[in-house]
Amino acid sequence: MMRMVQLVDGIVERVLPRIRRRPAVAYPIAVAIFVAAALLRVLLSNWLPISLPFLTFFIAVLLATLIAGSGPGLLVVAASLAFAWRFYFFDSHQYSQFETALALSAFALMAVLIVAVVHLLNSKVESLLYERDRNEGLLQDSALGELHLEQLNVELRHRLKNTFAVIAGLVSQSARYSMDVQSFAKSLSGRLAAMGTAMDLVATRSFLGASLNELIVDTLKPLVPPGAARMTIQGADGIIPGEVANALALTLHELGTNAIKYGAWSGDKGLVRVSWTFDRLNDDDAQFELVWEESGGPAVSQPERRGLGSLLIDSGFPSAKVEREFSPDGVVCRMKAVVKQTTTGRTRGRRAVHSKS
Repeated sequence: MMRMVQLVDGIVERVLPRIRRRPAVAYPIAVAIFVAAALLRVLLSNWLPISLPFLTFFIAVLLATLIAGSGPGLLVVAASLAFAWRFYFFDSHQYSQFETALALSAFALMAVLIVAVVHLLNSKVESLLYERDRNEGLLQDSALGELHLEQLNVELRHRLKNTFAVIAGLVSQSARYSMDVQSFAKSLSGRLAAMGTAMDLVATRSFLGASLNELIVDTLKPLVPPGAARMTIQGADGIIPGEVANALALTLHELGTNAIKYGAWSGDKGLVRVSWTFDRLNDDDAQFELVWEESGGPAVSQPERRGLGSLLIDSGFPSAKVEREFSPDGVVCRMKAVVKQTTTGRTRGRRAVHSKS
């Protein structure tokens, strides 16, 4: 097992960055990944629904960008568009010209978003590797330096595994619960954007965590309808771990999307109130509770079918207990969990009260 971990570390830290810096190697690898994805799509034609012609190409774009870089990743995007158009839309009588253009545009948008997210991750990983190497040179004779390097290695491995596991899971589950290309692209786009927001906030704090206040505002900002105040937030700002930040961003995105479709934000006057509390348990842990409360919208009821959005909400984040109520006044969602919280002099004890217009 230790040898396997060392092998993975060597590939991530040395092999992949070298490949991305050598176009003569990176582009042929990207072409090989595309060819493999195209062959796999042809072999699975009898099992995959015709409404999902791009499934294997999403994976190809992800792998090509991760291994070879953003340029080769965009090449795979273009090749995938050409392949899908020629073999699934050109002579197809199932799609109109408008549906064909919409499907290809949706794939292009989603694929470019995947390239952007993975490019951001590659940049953060290489930045972290550079920082580790710099500290190794400065602190190689110090026991403290050795401890710091080990922490960077552990954090790097942990962040890589978690991030790509979440991306792969979102692609797979969004495809499973989507009826057509358009709904698949729209749902996956929003979820990746929410995850990218959380990743960026965590990365700006050297992977220590994300500001809860910033996470809520930045995740919900694209969803809040215009007009009078439609959202209020209230709670003590604090730093939450990266894993909690990613999952909480996805949960908030799904709650906001549901509010637009069925709840308080589907009309002209509905209001969403997000409030939370931190109760210290000890020096490292805090009892966290967040309440999402809708009012002023249409009457809501328990959904008859549980989609991926409901699963993401109800699963919450690690160790979270989630309760949802569908009252005539609107949806109320409560999340409770014990989380690791890091505070600074700037955030400790500060109350954040905002309204969004």
